[in-house]
Amino acid sequence: MIESYKNTKYKVKTPTGYKNFVGVRRTTKAKVVHITFEDFTELECSLDHIFVVDGCEVLGKDVKPNQKLGPNKTVTDTKIKENKKFLYDLIGVEDDSLYIADEIVSHNCDFSSSGNTVITPELIQWYLQTTTQEPIQKRGYDEAYWIWEQPSYNKSTSYIVTADVARGDGSDYSAFHVIDVETLTQVAEYKGQITTKDFGNMLVSVATEWNDALLVIENNNVGWATIQQVLDRGYKNLYYTYKSDVLDSDVFIAKGYDMANKTDMVAGFTMSHKVRPLAISKFDLLTREKSIIFRSKRFIDELATFIWKDGKAQAANGYNDDLVMCMCQGIWVRDTALRLRQAGIDLTKAALNATKNSATIYTGAMQKNGSWKHNVNGRDEDLTWLL
Repeated sequence: MIESYKNTKYKVKTPTGYKNFVGVRRTTKAKVVHITFEDFTELECSLDHIFVVDGCEVLGKDVKPNQKLGPNKTVTDTKIKENKKFLYDLIGVEDDSLYIADEIVSHNCDFSSSGNTVITPELIQWYLQTTTQEPIQKRGYDEAYWIWEQPSYNKSTSYIVTADVARGDGSDYSAFHVIDVETLTQVAEYKGQITTKDFGNMLVSVATEWNDALLVIENNNVGWATIQQVLDRGYKNLYYTYKSDVLDSDVFIAKGYDMANKTDMVAGFTMSHKVRPLAISKFDLLTREKSIIFRSKRFIDELATFIWKDGKAQAANGYNDDLVMCMCQGIWVRDTALRLRQAGIDLTKAALNATKNSATIYTGAMQKNGSWKHNVNGRDEDLTWLL
């Protein structure tokens, strides 16, 4: 669990004087580095915590005995402990992104200062300070279902519930977002550990409550168990993916795919290796444009550890990206669903207009020689294609 606490009144000591900072992040780590110093003081940090020594970065897991982390901070011993611990780190330290604690210089965040985050640190801080809010309601036995708005039952208001199912090994979480389709506002969110069957039941209840929302569930291996539960419950507005590699709404529209015909489709959303980078790119673009409104601190915390690693956007070691990837999935589908809906409206209008004007379009009758050439708007057209 990662939690953030905003700061509006304190400053922190840095190598260039006292500076403002956004807040404090509390994380739970399964492994920590325990460091002992010559002055008998001790320190515990994450394996990837960054210390700054003589202008060079040193990770917590790489600290060695006899190394100096500060003027009077010579290391005597280091151990990696495997027990869950709360760790605290400052985030959003202005200007140089560094702070001093007990003579030791650290980066304000393991990732943002290195420039490896998919979303820039400045943008993450903007969202944290500008759009995040405490939920108006927390539901569930673990209070993991957070709500920022009540559902609107106006027919013009529609929602997407986008969900990701945990692998089941205890290292990740099942998650979903509820997104207002028109305003791109996050109105509700869940992140917790729950059985696949119970998650399916929960998603049906949530999607029904939010105006029979379009329910988008990633159909990875364990995702099928949750999808099957949704199918068994008979939920009518479940998202389906085409079996062929259709990447965007332009292809859907150009090929005239019928979203109502499920013959060539599979239940759920397929996050293929081709779709994944495109979905993340779409999410990155809309985030940089500040078109999406994020309410959740829990989500922003995941953004702060969503990094480029080996050429792939993913969670840093020891962190999760369940909420982030779930949001990318929802944004991708939202763009496709909106365009398909508008295309359907346009086609309906065109058909109605054609019907209305049909009496004036076709003139004349079948020729005496029995041919299928008719005068259409002053031109002879071959209508054998109607046979």
